[in-house]
Amino acid sequence: MSVTLIHSILSVYKVELGESYARYSNHACRIYNFAVLLSDANQEEQKQLAIASAFHDIGIWTANTLDYLEPSVRLAKEYLQRNGLSEWNKSVEEIITQHHKLSAFKPNRLAECFRKADLIDLSFGLFRFGIDGRKIAEANQQYPWFGFHRFIAKEILKNAVRHPLNPLPIVKW
Repeated sequence: MSVTLIHSILSVYKVELGESYARYSNHACRIYNFAVLLSDANQEEQKQLAIASAFHDIGIWTANTLDYLEPSVRLAKEYLQRNGLSEWNKSVEEIITQHHKLSAFKPNRLAECFRKADLIDLSFGLFRFGIDGRKIAEANQQYPWFGFHRFIAKEILKNAVRHPLNPLPIVKW
């Protein structure tokens, strides 16, 4: 159900995502799966995680920047407003804005699980946070990387050259 929601949301951004559509949608689906496993989320929470998964990095493409957290939050809030889910604004915003935080984010359990889920994916499963390696391998097989990590690495390098004093604007302490 919620993976279907992720694809439904992202289908609106196919033009902006271009050749990155499959790699980003698969990344969103992997993170969603890991976050659900980590959080033991109920249905309402799973829907919040699915929405955050779809939007968490979308600003890379829609705003053409590596400083994408605010553009991603804005699009997520617009989606929530259009769908009568504005009561989730704070939770979804925290999930998105805190997903690159280097230390734990305790005020929002879903945001903390999502932060860990993103790190699981970006580390190729090196960090697992208690998730069985077979579950990670299953998600990677079901939702292949299609060069997502290579794409992100190239974007980070380009940004470091353009903005040497702020090479990683998305990292939160």
